[in-house]
Amino acid sequence: MDRAPTFPANAGPAVGRAADPRGPERLLWRSYAWCRRVCQNQYVQKDANQPGPDISVLVSSYNHALFVEGAIRSCLLQEGVSLEVIVVDDGSTDDSPARIQAIEDPRLRVFLQENRGLSRALNRALSEARGRWVKFLPSDDRLLPGCLTRQLAAAAGSLASFCLPEVVDADLRSLPDPAPQAWFDMPTATGSQVAIDLLDRNCLSAPCGLFSREAALEAGGFDPSMRIAQDYDLWLRLASRGDLHRFPERLVQVRWHGANQSAAVTSASEGERALALVRALRRDGLAGWRERIESVGASASEALRLLLLALVDSGLPQVRPFACELAIEIREAGDELALEPRLNEFFTDSPELLRPGPWGGLAKGPSS
Repeated sequence: MDRAPTFPANAGPAVGRAADPRGPERLLWRSYAWCRRVCQNQYVQKDANQPGPDISVLVSSYNHALFVEGAIRSCLLQEGVSLEVIVVDDGSTDDSPARIQAIEDPRLRVFLQENRGLSRALNRALSEARGRWVKFLPSDDRLLPGCLTRQLAAAAGSLASFCLPEVVDADLRSLPDPAPQAWFDMPTATGSQVAIDLLDRNCLSAPCGLFSREAALEAGGFDPSMRIAQDYDLWLRLASRGDLHRFPERLVQVRWHGANQSAAVTSASEGERALALVRALRRDGLAGWRERIESVGASASEALRLLLLALVDSGLPQVRPFACELAIEIREAGDELALEPRLNEFFTDSPELLRPGPWGGLAKGPSS
């Protein structure tokens, strides 16, 4: 395991009493201090001179003693790529730290810290990563054989590639409820289609992403203020910087064991999802999102309609002002809004958008 040398707190001369700077202990103390600095500096320099691996897998560990060893070993058993596994244990109160530290492998780097939350644990791991590509793996999930080689190949020309999860129970058996699996099963998509899907909902499973370390750092990493939707927030920020690619292969086992943080929709999870989405819409502006869709061949009117449908399908009242602005723009362009059945409820709540004559209601500018 990759650890810096440690020195006991009571090492050195004059233990338990003050050292006389004029006595022989002075030379001994200087020798000890010099040796300590040399050992630590040589260790850091050796580490800095090592070439970076293809992939850094970031394992966030918290009270998953039953699963964390399997998660780590599923990474170390990957073939065909060079990798490092960075584990940050975020103050586990079970025996997770002991189990993690019992694994001996030079590719494994372990950091223990007091509990600071998932986002800060991930940012700690991200700051320590040396790979060009980064993958986040919760400590209760597992990579299937060939996961990293397939994802690395799929990531060519994009900022991130996303496979699909195989959703299983705590004992790695298929779930009797097909809904969690169906949530993530999506067809192949690249660029603007993935971005549109993200406006609708977070359809990308966090451990299924392989993303550029440099792009993630430039985007600011994981938001420490978020406890649930930090991955969704990062995907939206990456989508504004380049293409994301999704391919339909199940390469990660995601455990659905009842204690998952994102297993149920709550007011807190919806609030964070809304915050991430509103930020994205304000950051890039509706014009920026429309141009992204038009860049792959969609007409201006089609891009507006796709954006409107995605925001309405999100079901978030916080993005309604953006949807209204799009509806106004579509209407001013002379297109017929009422022909789309998926917009029936939206227009039932906002009948003024369908009134004939000049628009005079909602003030524009929610994206400013």
